[in-house]
This record gives sequence, structure tokens and C-alpha cells, in this order.
Amino acid sequence: MTLGKKTAYISIIITIFIIVLIINDKISDTKIYFQISDIRLGQKSLNVNEAEIFKVAEKYLKNKSFFNINLDYLKNSIEKVAWVKNAYIRRSYPNEVIIFIEEYTPVAVWNNDSYISENGYIFSANKIEKKLPKISSYSNRNIIIFEYFSLILDGIRKNKLNDKVLLIKENEIRSLTVLLESNIAIKFGSKNIKERIGIFFKAYKTLKTSDLKKIRYIDMRYSNGFSIGWK
Repeated sequence: MTLGKKTAYISIIITIFIIVLIINDKISDTKIYFQISDIRLGQKSLNVNEAEIFKVAEKYLKNKSFFNINLDYLKNSIEKVAWVKNAYIRRSYPNEVIIFIEEYTPVAVWNNDSYISENGYIFSANKIEKKLPKISSYSNRNIIIFEYFSLILDGIRKNKLNDKVLLIKENEIRSLTVLLESNIAIKFGSKNIKERIGIFFKAYKTLKTSDLKKIRYIDMRYSNGFSIGWK
């Protein structure tokens, strides 16, 4: 064996020996460096149960170090907690994790068992005490019903009406009825609803306050007008 080959052989043996020592050291060393010891919420929440957030985070972050956190996994886990729309996770050196929560904003109760958000999205969550309008329809109709709801709210605001929406109900033939806080029911039917909403507000403004107290319903299902049902 030449001197060059001997030198190469010895170098390989030394390299293997060093690698074995490193592996053995890693196996025997159970110490966690920069272990996460502090979890903090970036802001106060309105409806989210903060204790539930901490429970989920602590379960995942137990025995995790600053460097081996799977932020996407933690984000997805937290977003399964009721009322959480989005979660944003940030590490703060050397041992802290900060959690920022974006909550759903409920604008109405959907079919008595869910909520509908400010963009028409249906989500399930624990009940809150806040009184909200109720919407009743089929699950695949949330976007279009929310559009009608928004048009009605916008009409009430623009016309400065002293009234609120209590209930919006769409039946099996997609006929829409709206109940106001004044106990007036508006029957919009199933066709040209956006147009009829506009006509309704023009008609509503012409009614006297004394008349409003006597009205039971306003029927907008006519092609060239409307009718009023009195109490």
C-alpha cells in the first residue's frame, strides 16, 4: 500500500469515528435548547375562548425549541377553535411564541344553528348573547341571501329609517319574506328581488308614521306595484 493510499485510508477511518461520536452525542443528549416557555396572545379577543387557544398551543409546543416549530401546523390547529377566522404565529427570540387572532364578525344567525359573517360566509361557533337578525334558507343560498340582506340594511341606512331587520326567510320555492322590528312583513317573492327591494324603499318613504303602526305586511310581488295588508 502506497503512502498516499495509507493516508487516505486513515482519513476515512478518522472521519467515520468522528461521525459516530457526533451521532452518539446527539442520541444521548436529551437537552432542548431554547425551549419555548412563553406563549402570548397579540391582542384581546371578543368571542374566542382564549383558554382554548392556549390549550391547543401548549399541547403542540410542549418540548419544542425555538427552531423546530412547525408554524403552519400550529396555525391550522388554532384555526379549528370556534370563532377563529385566521391565526398568525410569530416567534420571538429566544423562547416565546406570539399568536395573533382574526375573529369572525357575526352579522346574523343562520338557520338557528350557525352564524353568517360580514362577507356571507357560514361558520359554526358557540352562542353569544348579542341579539342578531335571523336568516333562514338553504345552505347553498347563503351568498345570494346575504346580498339581499346587505341591500336591505343599506336601504335602511341611506333612507335613515327607524327600523331594523329581525328575520329574513326564504322558503322551498325561494320566495323571500323579511320581517322588520316594526312587525311589518315584506313579501318580495322569488323574482326580481333586487329591483323590488329598491321599489320597497321608495314606497316605504311615502308612508306616514301613523300608518306604519297599522300595517301588517307589504306585498311587493306585483309587476307594477304593491299592496298593503292592514292589522
